[in-house]
Amino acid sequence: MLTAKSREGTLITLPEILTANMLALIKASAPYYCPCCATELVIKAGSVKIPHFAHKSNTSCYASSEPESPYHLLAKRQLFSWLKEHGYQAELEAYLPVIKKRADILVKVEERTYAFEFQCSTISKAVFIERTESYKSLDIMPIWILAAKHMKRIDVQEFRLSAFQWLFVTGRSAYPFLWTYCPERNELFALKGITPFSPATVLAEMTSAPLPNLSPKQLLPRIHEQFPFLTLWRYKRKSWCFHRTKTANVHDPLFLSLYRNRLTAPTLPIEVGIPVKGMALIKTAAIEWQAWLYLDVLYKRELGQFVQLRTFLQSFQKRVAKGVITLRPLPLVKRDTLHPVYEYISFLTQAGYLTETTAGCYKLTKEIRIPQTMMEQEKLEKMFYHEYKWMLEKNNIIYNENA
Repeated sequence: MLTAKSREGTLITLPEILTANMLALIKASAPYYCPCCATELVIKAGSVKIPHFAHKSNTSCYASSEPESPYHLLAKRQLFSWLKEHGYQAELEAYLPVIKKRADILVKVEERTYAFEFQCSTISKAVFIERTESYKSLDIMPIWILAAKHMKRIDVQEFRLSAFQWLFVTGRSAYPFLWTYCPERNELFALKGITPFSPATVLAEMTSAPLPNLSPKQLLPRIHEQFPFLTLWRYKRKSWCFHRTKTANVHDPLFLSLYRNRLTAPTLPIEVGIPVKGMALIKTAAIEWQAWLYLDVLYKRELGQFVQLRTFLQSFQKRVAKGVITLRPLPLVKRDTLHPVYEYISFLTQAGYLTETTAGCYKLTKEIRIPQTMMEQEKLEKMFYHEYKWMLEKNNIIYNENA
């Protein structure tokens, strides 16, 4: 930790650079105590170590959940200095006795209080949620920032997020994003427009800026006037159709259902597996949860037949209950798990496959064709995206949190 209490009870924060004379003066005023548990601290400083306070060995502090690396200490010092330089009322390592938590940085912006948490090490989902809810119980908004060094970039617009990293996703379900920071480069990164293709693979846009060049008011990403991932989405959907069968378990419920209905992954209708807003709420790949809706509700239905909205919703909820569709825990995102289902039905309606005759009642008015050959599948795919590219991009426009 960077902050301690003196014997008089005043707070002292160690400077980033500590000369031998300064260190001697600070040590002469010892002892220093932990603001959280009141046990005595020692000063650790050297040519390699960032100057900091540490508990003596075998001391357990309820506000310290994991050791702090030099990377972590440097990051929170830089973020704290950045906020102070912009005139914000910020407190480094602020202890909140009611919840027995120590925020990396507590900052007040107008009438709202925020807790900045920079996370280097992996913590459990339970601990992450408990900390988040503890802050919210005091009407403090947590801002979780992930260590940039742990991000896995596959390609320009393709990333892999672990279950732990998904916890940091924030914003609206229609526009999820996350923050990462690299103290070694003093650079803040935003992973914007996170569009999950599979449980771990996401399509997203990474932007960055040196922290000194940013104002805290710029923390929310700006409006994105287009959906930039449609070409990559098409490529990955084709790849899934060709290769997913090779890795599927013989007992996989979806592939068993496809087999029983005389369908195959490569010849699934093109309308199955499209990007829709809110997909981040569902861990199961879009092509798979949409395949279940197709099989349960639309497959073998003839033109002119009717289908109820509740039939779609009941199908989705039944598959979730059976565990073949898995939802994703997103503690920082406002949740409506049926949002992506509504968006999918909305697309089918806009594209003319369904016509709403009365509230919640739809008529099947356009055929969803099942390709019989790979050549036909390729032809239908090109026709589909030629006709509906604009609609898909319009429906998936990425908006700012303030929009």
